[in-house]
Amino acid sequence: MSSEFKEDRRVRKTKKALREGLAELLNEKSIQNITVKELTDKVDIHRSTFYANFRDIYELFSHMEDTIIQEINDIVLADYVFKSKEFFKRLINYINTNRQVSRLFFGGNINTAFFEQLTGLFKDACMECWRKERNITSTSEEMDYYVQFGLSGALGVIGMWVTRDFDYPAEELVMMLADIDSGIGELFGNKLYFI
Repeated sequence: MSSEFKEDRRVRKTKKALREGLAELLNEKSIQNITVKELTDKVDIHRSTFYANFRDIYELFSHMEDTIIQEINDIVLADYVFKSKEFFKRLINYINTNRQVSRLFFGGNINTAFFEQLTGLFKDACMECWRKERNITSTSEEMDYYVQFGLSGALGVIGMWVTRDFDYPAEELVMMLADIDSGIGELFGNKLYFI
C-alpha cells in the first residue's frame, strides 16, 4: 500500500471526524457560536490539522453539504434502472449510518438551498430513468410536477423519521417509501403525455 493512499485515508478520516463533530455541535448551538478550538477539542484533533484542511468553520460546513450531496449522488447514480425499494434501502442505510450529520441536514431545520439541490438531484435521476425506460428524449411539464410532489413527500417522511430520532424501523420505512413511490407512479402513469 502506498504512503499516498495512507495519507488520503488519514485525511478522509480527519475530515469525517470534523464533519461529525461540527454536526454534533450544530445540534446544540448556532454556527456563529462555534469556535475552531471548541471543535478540535471535541474531536481530539490539533487546530493546525483543522487549518491544513479548512479556512474556517463555514468552509467546513460547506464541505459537509458538498460531501452529503456527492455521497447521495453516488447512491442515485449506482443504477439508472429505477428500483425504488433498492434505492430507498441504500438511501435510508446511508442516513442511518450517518445519524449525526443526517440530524443536521434532514431534520426539521433543513436548509432550503440544500433541499433544492437534493430534490434536483433526485428529480434529474427520476426523469433520466423514465426517459430510458420509455425510450424517449423528453418528458412533459406535468410529469415534472408529479415528480416534485413525490420527492418532496419522500424527503418529508425521511425528515420526520430523522426528527423522531430514527424510532421507526428502517426496513419498514424503506417498504413504506417504495409503496408510496409505486402508488404515485401508478397515479400518473396513464396521465402523462410525453413529447
